[in-house]
Amino acid sequence: MEKKNVITRINDGFCTVERTVTWVAFAIMLALLLIQVFCRYVFSMPLAWAEELVRYTYVGVSFTGAIVAIRERSHIGIDIVLSLVEKVKNEKVRTTLLDLLDIFANVVQVIFFVVIAIWMYEYNVDIAAKNQITTANEWPMWIMCLPVTVSCVLMAFHSVLNTIESVIDIFVVGKRKGGAVTNG
Repeated sequence: MEKKNVITRINDGFCTVERTVTWVAFAIMLALLLIQVFCRYVFSMPLAWAEELVRYTYVGVSFTGAIVAIRERSHIGIDIVLSLVEKVKNEKVRTTLLDLLDIFANVVQVIFFVVIAIWMYEYNVDIAAKNQITTANEWPMWIMCLPVTVSCVLMAFHSVLNTIESVIDIFVVGKRKGGAVTNG
């Protein structure tokens, strides 16, 4: 078994926690949804608080799942440029270009998630200042938006670590991936 570098171990450790949080939140959401359906159709008494909580939990589960997908590099991607580079005949040039494109894509991800995280932070501060609350539960709205902000920060974090991993693999270890996005 190949020994993992410290960056990969940190990245994998965070991902394990995030995957667990995603599954626990999903189980809670599913239980609340089943309770809501049961109360609505058996007792003819819908629970407004459960419906609202399921909605916000769904958003949280989606974004924590997106964090895991960033770490695992399993989001969909546009591979037009990669397809063009694949046609380069010289193996060394092709591999170098694919590796550099991989690093470039990771850097673009970092920038994107940092910008979105800053925007979401400003949005949370704004709705907290306005004392906005949720409709049914009357909870502070900024708390309901917090999972999106935290998820964007963690996606930026994983993108940074993925970039460092790629640089280590290419330039330090000498493990050329040829642009292939692989996990650890």
